[in-house]
Amino acid sequence: MDTETPTIVFLHGITRNKIDMAPLFLYFQSKGYRGINIEYPSTKMPIEELSTFVGRAIRDDMNYNPFAPMHFITHSMGGLITRYFLADQRPPQLGKVVMLGTPNSGSECADFLHEHEIFGDMFKALFGPAGAQLRTNYEHKMANSPIDYPLGVIAGTSNINPLTPWLFNDEANDGIVPVERTKIEGMSDHIILPVSHPLMMLAPKVMRQARHFIEHGHFDHTEEIIAKDTPE
Repeated sequence: MDTETPTIVFLHGITRNKIDMAPLFLYFQSKGYRGINIEYPSTKMPIEELSTFVGRAIRDDMNYNPFAPMHFITHSMGGLITRYFLADQRPPQLGKVVMLGTPNSGSECADFLHEHEIFGDMFKALFGPAGAQLRTNYEHKMANSPIDYPLGVIAGTSNINPLTPWLFNDEANDGIVPVERTKIEGMSDHIILPVSHPLMMLAPKVMRQARHFIEHGHFDHTEEIIAKDTPE
């Protein structure tokens, strides 16, 4: 069995699907990586159960190799699921983790929708039990699990959300998650890019930065790399 070729697990965000992560999957595949692009029932279970679901999906995938390095690239809630997964089911050959717009300390957007007199019921119905776990005051069971693995976080500052002025005031955000709420103690690196929350996983600059972190353990903070528009 090939124990040299690294595997990258891709996890989408809530209400999304594996198609969102397909460009990243294909990009890394073209660079010689194995990929496991998982679709999970994001609105049907709490994050704890989704973590168990993801663990089974990884082990059942044809590209699963317990002897090769395993990295994770995640969007939004996929990063929280990864934190749960690594707290309970860490693979023996864990490599690096890249989070795209993950609300590591929740989001005011989830607060607003969850508690809103008109939108609250709709939010709970559409987002399911995991939606409530995206609030800023939610206490996650793995909150005390240290980030003792290489973690790079990409935050966005572009948005098309008309509620932004009321939700975040003047705080930098990607339309859903404020930049400061993507940060977490123990992370290895953090970078801010002009991308929006719903589309950041499609941005070539995000693909390049994710690859740079996987291969070097840090992002490339030079303006020349950040400004480029086409994946290498």
